[in-house]
Formats: sequence, C-alpha cells, structure tokens
Amino acid sequence: MMPAPDSAREEAGNELEDEADGEQQRGDGGKHGPKGGPRPCAADPRHGLQDAHDAAKCDHDAHSVQDSARTMTLAAVALLVLLPAPALAAGEPGTGLDWFSAAILGVVQGVTEFLPISSDGHLALANAALHLDPKAAGHRFTILVHAGTLLAVMLNYRQDLTRLALAVFDRGAHEHHRLLASMLVASVPLGLVLAPGVESAIVSMESQLTIVGLCLWFTGLLLWLAFRHERLHPPTQPGRLPTPGQALLIGLAQVTAILPGVSRSGTTIAAALLLGIDRATAARFSFLISVIAVGGAVAKETVSVALGEAGPEAVTPGPWIIGFLTSFVVGLAALRGLIAIVARGRVWGFVVYLALIGGAAIALG
Repeated sequence: MMPAPDSAREEAGNELEDEADGEQQRGDGGKHGPKGGPRPCAADPRHGLQDAHDAAKCDHDAHSVQDSARTMTLAAVALLVLLPAPALAAGEPGTGLDWFSAAILGVVQGVTEFLPISSDGHLALANAALHLDPKAAGHRFTILVHAGTLLAVMLNYRQDLTRLALAVFDRGAHEHHRLLASMLVASVPLGLVLAPGVESAIVSMESQLTIVGLCLWFTGLLLWLAFRHERLHPPTQPGRLPTPGQALLIGLAQVTAILPGVSRSGTTIAAALLLGIDRATAARFSFLISVIAVGGAVAKETVSVALGEAGPEAVTPGPWIIGFLTSFVVGLAALRGLIAIVARGRVWGFVVYLALIGGAAIALG
C-alpha cells in the first residue's frame, strides 16, 4: 500500500533533516553530535597520542558556564573547609600527628597534587591550620603522601609506563624512544635540587605563609598566561611530543615547583602550552615526568631511612599509613578529573581560587 501524500512528505522531510544533520557532523570534523549538540569526550589520554589528540579536540564551548560554575563551587568549598580549620583543630600549637590529622593531610595532598594549585603550598597551610608540630608532620611526611599520589600516577598511566619499559629493548619503538628521551631531558634540571643548602632552604620556607601565598599567586598568573596564549595561538601540530629543547624548558619550569606554593603540574603544563604543545599531550607529559621527579624524592628519603639517618619527624606508623593510603585513593580520582579539565581548558576557577587562597596565606603570614 502506498503511503498517504502527507505521510510521504513527512517521511521525506525527516530523511532530509537526518541527512542535513549528517552533513553538519561531517562538515565540522565530528566536533558536534546530532542536532549540533556537543560530541562526548570519549578518548582517554592513557591510550596513546592519537587518543590524547582526540580528547583535546572535544568541543567545550557549550559547557563553559557549567564547568566554570563547578570549578568555582569546588574552590568555594575548599576555602570554607580550609579557613575554619584552626577553630576545628584540637590542641595547641605543636600538636602531634594523629590519625584524623594524617587523613586530612592525605586528602589535601590527593586533591591538590594533580590540580594546578600546589600541593606543597596547601600542605603548609593545612599544617598551620591544624597546629601540627613540624617534628610530627614535616618534610618527610610530605614526601610520604607524595608517594601515595605517585602510586596513583603509576596506576593511571600503567600502560604508558609498561610500553616505555619494554621499548628500552625494542629498537623499532621509535615513538616511545623519543618520549623516554624527552622525559629524561626534562628531568635533568632536577639535579639543581641536590645543590648544598637547597633542601634545607625549601624546608624552612614551608612554614612561611607569606612566601607560600606569593608562590600561589605566581602559579595562578602562569596558568592564566599559558591558557590565554594557547587560545590565541592554537597548537599547529596536536599530538606532537616535546622536542629535547622544549623538554629541557619544561624541566626548568618543573624545578620552580620545589618552592611551596608553586604547582608542579601547573608549571609544567603551562610551560608546555606556551611552547605550542596541545593540552592533552602537555598533561600526559607532565604526569609522566612526575614519576621521575617524585619517584626520585621518595627514593632519596627511603634510602635515608634505610641508612638510619635521623629526620626531624617522629615516625608514628598508624597515622603515616593512613596519610599514604588517603593520598593514593583521593589522588587517583583527582588525576582523572584534571585530565578532563585540561582537555576543556577550564582553569579560570583555579586562577581565581589561587588569587583568594594566596591572599589569605599572605594575610595570615
């Protein structure tokens, strides 16, 4: 039976509409889904450079207001949690590290290590807010909770790390050889940290809130400049690995993160963006070189403990284990969240947050 004329016209109209939708998707390079809606970001940077490039190309304009609102909400919650902490902390200045305080510090490390807001700066603020004795939760405990977030990076990027390890014995794995070489070049400037007097100077700065606040402001300014530059000058070769020269500059930026309040992920991602590297590749490279940077610091402290070198902290196994586990679990979730945030380029909330929390640190200092 032939369809009625009105029904036929309706079906033909539907077909034309569907065809137009298909042409729109093909014409815009797949950046939009049906009816021009945003295409979901399904790519995972862990699965290689092409997936990382695809993730970076995801359309993000339609969600700018929503993403900014979420970021600002998180920033506001963080401020509300952190600033009243002195009133909630039990004990007078010089309090020892208990299980509750260790868990709080683990959460702070887990959240802030991968967000571009400086974990060391926030740990310094949290230690001051909780009235903790530096001999109970000082530099060595900071390295311990960094080990927890290091484990999160290694788990999240286990495929990349496995391929890099196997590529050492595979002469044909040229792409992985280039990546490994860039990672090693970026790690060379870390040798500056071993210079005499550097570590003791950094440890002393961790309790100086004015310096922490100024460093937080520096991080916010660098993020703003880098993402603004990336929008004005989009990468011409998305997915391209850093050259040895670019890797060295990224490594020099990473060294500044030894200052409490300067974000390691923030400075390295920002440096990569300023050098013309796309967001997803910048984030991936930043976290891969963190395995060497943080792993070296953890190894150094482990050797010191094994050799019986006395540290300023009194090690209490229970709270230290809680701090490590908490930083690992929270860090794993925060890392995956930051990959999505960087792909969308939504950092304005972090810039505002760093300005606020940096000002608070300076005022308290």
